[in-house]
Order: sequence, then C-alpha cells, then structure tokens
Amino acid sequence: MDGIGPALGAIGQLFSYWFRGPATRQRRLDPGNVTVDSRGPIDTEGTLDKETARKRGWGTVMRSAYQPVMCQMERTLNNIMESGELLRWWSEEGLRNPSDYGEETGTAALTKEDLQHAAQYRYDVWAGGYNWLQSNSDSGTDIIRYIDDVVLAHYRKTGEAAEKVILVTHSMGGLVGRAVACLHNYGKLLGVVHGVMPATGAPATYHHCRCGYDGIAQVILGSNAAEVTAVMANSPGALELVPTSDYNGGKPWLKLGGMGGHDAQWLPVKDPYEEIYKSREWYGLVPAHHEKYLNPAGGRPSTRGATQLEQFDSRIDNVKMFQERISEQFPASAYVHYGDDVGQRSWATVHWKGASIAKLSSLEVLKDDGEGNLSMAARGLGPFKLRFGGALEAGDGTVPTVSGSAPAGRSIAARFRQGSGGRGEFSRRNAKGREQGYEHQASYEDCRSQWATLYSVAKIAGSADWA
Repeated sequence: MDGIGPALGAIGQLFSYWFRGPATRQRRLDPGNVTVDSRGPIDTEGTLDKETARKRGWGTVMRSAYQPVMCQMERTLNNIMESGELLRWWSEEGLRNPSDYGEETGTAALTKEDLQHAAQYRYDVWAGGYNWLQSNSDSGTDIIRYIDDVVLAHYRKTGEAAEKVILVTHSMGGLVGRAVACLHNYGKLLGVVHGVMPATGAPATYHHCRCGYDGIAQVILGSNAAEVTAVMANSPGALELVPTSDYNGGKPWLKLGGMGGHDAQWLPVKDPYEEIYKSREWYGLVPAHHEKYLNPAGGRPSTRGATQLEQFDSRIDNVKMFQERISEQFPASAYVHYGDDVGQRSWATVHWKGASIAKLSSLEVLKDDGEGNLSMAARGLGPFKLRFGGALEAGDGTVPTVSGSAPAGRSIAARFRQGSGGRGEFSRRNAKGREQGYEHQASYEDCRSQWATLYSVAKIAGSADWA
C-alpha cells in the first residue's frame, strides 16, 4: 500500500519468500547477518522534504505503520502557539482531559502554561529502525549509538542546541526503550512513550512457533512451525517476546487438553522457562520432534559439542536473564497506551483443545502438521486429536490486555486503555465514530493513540527543566 513502485517491489519480495522453505528463511533472517535498510518508501505528507526525512532515518521504518504519526508529530508539535494563543488543534483537542481518551491513572490535563513551555522547542522527528532479530539489549545499544553519533551529532555540527531526546516506541520497540533506559542507564532521555508494548510478553509468540503466523505475515515470517522455528528459535529478539515469569501476575497461560478451561491441565506451575520453553515434551516451545527445525540450513557449528537443542536452551537462559533484568523496570517519565478491545481478539491464554489429559508426559505424538493439529496416543487408550484454539481474549490482536496494561509504578506518568475496555468519551471510538479497537501493527494510524502520543510528548516537554 506504499505506492506503485514500492508495491511492486513488495510483491517481488513476497513471491521470493512464498516458495522458500525453512532453510532459506533461516539463512536470510540470521540475526548476525542482517542490517537495517534505510531505503524504504517515505511519505512526509508535506511536513518535510524527502531528502531531510531520509537523513533523519524515515526510510528505516515501515511507512504505513509509523510515518502517519511521525507526520502528525512534525505538524502538530511544531504548531502549538502563535502570538501567545494556542493554535487550533491544541485549543480544541489538546486541552481535553486525558481520561476522555482512556487514561486511567488520573494524570492531569495539559494547561496553557504547560503548552507555553512546550512551545519553546522545535520538534524534529527522527526514526531509528533496528534489527528486531537480535536481543533487545543489543538493539538498545544500537539506538544509543544512533542517538549519540547521528541524531545529536547532527545538531552539534549545525551549532544548534539539542541535548536530549524523547523516545516514541511501538510494540517490541518498548522493550528496546526499556533496555536503553533501564539496562544501559542512558542519561539523555527526557521521557519515553510506549505504544502497544508487550510489557510482560505475549502468548501469541508460542502460537506462532507451534502453528505459524496468520494472514500476510506468514509469507515472510512463516506459515507453519518448521518455517517459524527456523527463524524465531534462532533469534534472541523474537524469543524475548515469550510470556515472562510474571506474565498476568504469574498465573498459568497454557491450557492442555479438554474443551474448556475447567478440565484442562495448566502450565506453567512456577517456571515457564523450564516447564515450557526448554521442555522437550509434546507441548514445549520446541518439542523433541521439532529439533530438526532448529537448523535446517545446516552448516552452523556446534558450541563445545552442544546439540541444537542444548544451544537453543542456552538462548532461552539468555531470554530469562533479559526478562528478569527489565521486570517491572520502566523509564522515568514513561507514558503508555495500549489496546483493550474484544473485537481485536488476542491470545491471553493459549489452548491445545481436545480430550482430557491425565498425565502430560505419558503421551506420544503420532503426527504434528505444524499448523496446530496433533494426533496423539496414550498408553491404554486409542489415538486422539488435539487442535490449537483460536484467540479469544481482548487486546489489539497481538498483545493481550493483561500484558499491555502491565506497566505500573511511580515511573508510569500516564496509561491509556483504548478500545471497548476503555472508559473515556473517545477511548472506544475511532476517527469514523465507530466503536472499534485498533489493530496492533496499525495502532499508530489511529486517532486515539495519536492523541495519547501528542499529549505525552507535550507533557514531557512541558515539564522539562533545562536549567
């Protein structure tokens, strides 16, 4: 949808992947052998000339998902006041109570004095694409380097004053932002805006690894377990999206057997890393019968004689370490918005549905089609089938509400719940007046998340004390 030229290129990319198997996907999406391409399509909607936008990195991020809100920020934040009076958007929309847009912590509305302070600054919007396959901690290091060596260096060269930045993140980018602030203790952040962040992970990650992706995403990321495992199981960043040990307050989220939750076995009991992610049982993230999917390309040397499964377990240990280090850690002055809509069905729990299961380890897999259908056998019983249940809970279609709403504590300055679960006058309706939530990838195209972002940036800038 990015125009005729980019669309033709995208179609070519899609066809180049459509018939590619796990081995090719593993080689092409190797975390250590990919770089961020800055030549993506750009649409500035007249806010900037394209040469300036490309220098600011706009070509490193997906046009349709991110550039609408980037244009909105360029346009609206640089037109706050004129001759001492608020300009139209800010006088009509910007002074609304944030609770109207689903804010649930009770933070105050912007005042004219806040906006007078915020209007002192110029807001140049830069984009920082990152390698989502590598660990989010490493991506945090890359973003710090980008801010220091490219963004702030630009202003040093031009003699303009620019000392700190405000990060606006989306989805996994929230984990990167938390790594920047909380793991690397980067001191040049005024604040961070987190949009649809999987704060405590997302069970959808488990679904994708066992069943493949749905929709157009499956063309690139894989339509079945073999294609997805070849990439995800070798990518620290992707693995860091699995539910954390404190996901939903530590409650179990994987249901095994039975047609309803009442007769199912539930995991994890205590430790998702040992009980699910490193388990070789039929319900594990990479069960024993999927070991062949870990290195279909071959040629990867073993580490000190370790098997592919042992190397995978080492990656899970690193995931655990990363998740524990950022657990309940958020940047100072963090603003959060997330989806809570019953129409955007998400996996808050995942379920292998079918016969009741008495002993989880007494089962044998007869067939696994890699798309969510298992044929099983148990001692003393005839064969039976299990199938993966659909997404049923509220969220944004990817991140469930229980994860999006998880950020809490003194560093969370505001938190916007948007969709059918929101309580504000405008939190449940989109720009067309429909009571409809926003979809995860396209969240920043929605007027509610855009309002929350503009409010958050102005609030951060309005409270900044440069003295």
